[in-house]
Order: sequence, then structure tokens, then C-alpha cells
Amino acid sequence: PRSLAATRSYSLAPQSFEDAVRFADLVCKSDFVPKDYKNNPGNVLVAVQMGAEIGLAPLQAIQNIAVINGRPSVWGDAALALVRASSLCEYVSETTTGTVATCTCKRRGEAEPIVRTFSEADAKRANLWGKQGPWTQYPQRMLQLRARAFALRDAFPDVLRGLSVAEEVRDYAVPTQPERLAAPPVTTRAPRARGALRRLARP
Repeated sequence: PRSLAATRSYSLAPQSFEDAVRFADLVCKSDFVPKDYKNNPGNVLVAVQMGAEIGLAPLQAIQNIAVINGRPSVWGDAALALVRASSLCEYVSETTTGTVATCTCKRRGEAEPIVRTFSEADAKRANLWGKQGPWTQYPQRMLQLRARAFALRDAFPDVLRGLSVAEEVRDYAVPTQPERLAAPPVTTRAPRARGALRRLARP
């Protein structure tokens, strides 16, 4: 019997737009997609295209690109993987001391590394510290991901193609549409109309 290594690999990557449409329709009906892609072939199609632009295979894109408040973002672990896989990256180093997380990354060919921190004090100013969910369950991990997001986006915007990091975007408040003021009633013709009625009413 042939070993798995000897068998020919099979790829689901679409080879044409028609393939991509069929792929999206098939995948969105499976149980292996996040809720933003469930029964939504359009979202799947866009995620696959965005994944191709930043170097993610179709299924990787669906698992690692999130739609938050209508905005596509990449999860922090995938962002780190993309940067480290790039020839532009010399190194990425992360440390957490107490309640201060630091991410240091160096772009090849540049003299100085990019250093970004995120602390408990920063989280409190942003009303994140003690927030229900991951900020309560894994506060140090969230500090780490915030420092990482700032550093990677500042040092490697071309690698991430301008995408934000999902852990950062999901903490933003949903923007509200400004209330539209009601326009005052148009009354410029009213006096003329009233004058005309008075003239008609004269004997």
C-alpha cells in the first residue's frame, strides 16, 4: 500500500471564478465554518479572496478572517504567522512583565525595531480591564494580543494588507449613526397662499 506521503495531495483551492462560487456555496453549508460564514456564500467568497491577497489558503482564510461590525479582520495568531513567514521579518519577540505586555519586531533592512506595549493602565483607560469575557478570563493574554496588534500593524502593514487584528477590533464599540435632524416644514409659500385666499374671499 502507498503511504500518505506518496499519495498525490488534493486541493480545494478554486481555479476560476465559477469554481470559487461553487466552493463558497458548498463550504457555507458545512458545520466547519464560523457563524459569519454559515449559509452566507458571499462572505465566504470575499474571505477566500482576501485570504489569497495576504497568503492564506481558502480554508485557512475562512478560519482566520473574522467579520466584526461589518469589517474583515485577521485573528492575532494568524497575523503573527503571516508576518513571521514573510521575508521582510527579521524577528518578533513578545514578553509580559507583570501587567505590561511588550511586542518587539524588526523589519529586515531597517536599523531599529518597532516596540509597542499595552498595559493594565492602557486597558483601564479604554474601559477594557474587567470587561466581561476574555478580558476577565485571560487578561494577560489580551494585553499580549493588543501589544502584538499595534506592533505588527505598524511594522508590517504591507504584509497584513492593511487588515486590523480581530482581538482589537471586537473591543471597539459599534459606531452609531448620527441622528438625522428633522427638516423644518417649508413655509415660504404659506403667506402668499393665505393672501390669495383672503383676496378670493372678498365680496
